[in-house]
Amino acid sequence: MASQHGDATEPLTESEEWLSHKVDSWVETYKKSMLTPVTLTIVAEHQPIGVAAIAEKVTAATGWHVTERGLYRTLKRLQDSGLLASADTSAPRTGAKRKDLSLTPLGTRYLAGIAENLVDLPGGVPGKECTTSPAAPSPIEPAPHQQQGIPAH
Repeated sequence: MASQHGDATEPLTESEEWLSHKVDSWVETYKKSMLTPVTLTIVAEHQPIGVAAIAEKVTAATGWHVTERGLYRTLKRLQDSGLLASADTSAPRTGAKRKDLSLTPLGTRYLAGIAENLVDLPGGVPGKECTTSPAAPSPIEPAPHQQQGIPAH
């Protein structure tokens, strides 16, 4: 495995490789847990919305590549939990059936509960500039008390 920084042929040290593995593992866990609030936020902002549009907006908002299977699994779980409702509609021009998704009242309350409990890292990350750009805003804004670095309880 080559180093991410500097010479591409420079091998990673054992500790760098261990750290890289730990960071990658955390990122994958984070993506899986954040896919629910990101998806619900996108549906809330654009409802009713089709699955293809959700996939595009997830990638645009986060930069993540989400597999079709993973997204369908998440959407099915959210529907089975009563957080999303679907309606069959005919696609323009072709008339093919597709599902449009909307947040249910329960889904709206669930998303609000998640948003109230999101926290930013206190003081940001040392040595790291903010990477949020105007073209890709954060999918969920933290509650006002969290924007001031006060942790939620």
